Amino acid sequence: MVRTIGLAVLLSWAGMTFAGGHGAAQASKPPAAPETMRIMLDRKTPDGKIQTMASDHVFEPGDLVQIRMKSDFDGYLYVMDQGTSGKYSTVFPSADTGSDNRVRQGQEISIPLQSGTWFEISGPPGFDVLYFVLSPSALSAPPSTSFTAPVPLSSLKPRCNDAIFRARGECTDPNAGPAPLPKDAPLPAPLEPMAGMASRDINVVKNKTQVTVGASGNKTAPLIYTFRIAHH
Repeated sequence: MVRTIGLAVLLSWAGMTFAGGHGAAQASKPPAAPETMRIMLDRKTPDGKIQTMASDHVFEPGDLVQIRMKSDFDGYLYVMDQGTSGKYSTVFPSADTGSDNRVRQGQEISIPLQSGTWFEISGPPGFDVLYFVLSPSALSAPPSTSFTAPVPLSSLKPRCNDAIFRARGECTDPNAGPAPLPKDAPLPAPLEPMAGMASRDINVVKNKTQVTVGASGNKTAPLIYTFRIAHH
């Protein structure tokens, strides 16, 4: 099954706090490590093979893709899409992609959740923007209707990074993948109640087949960042 959309994700953060008593006999506990999430992009080839692509890969129209994630904390994931047409829409949870949006420590999930279901790359060339929101408790999901972009759509088009292209034999663009959301960047109206006060400070570690994103320091507030999927 194929779902034709653009892609965007929001993440709100599950944090940990430690309470300590007073007195010399009380041993202090070390601070919790920042929570992280690993994100992978899979492509289904015309002959049915599954390839895990670099986060900065430039996809082609008609490519079938799936997002896989593995979290080291528990929470609830909400996903919205800003396609290259400039429209926002709710992607996850939804009737098409799955209604169980819980993430559990150490457990991998895919979007869409249903086996054999994929997103099809479509729309004008550019960057589909993912907003990741994960909350320690369930939130009211954004409406499923579409919304126009809060700011003019970027005219940036993906281009191949020649040096990496020669090394890997694939087209990549360094503007694709995860990035901090600028502090003054507006959010789509449906996201404001969920993530308007979220932290935008992140750390990113990339390798060829996955990217790990985490809070910059120990955070108990929600975290939001963007993830761009590039396509011709």
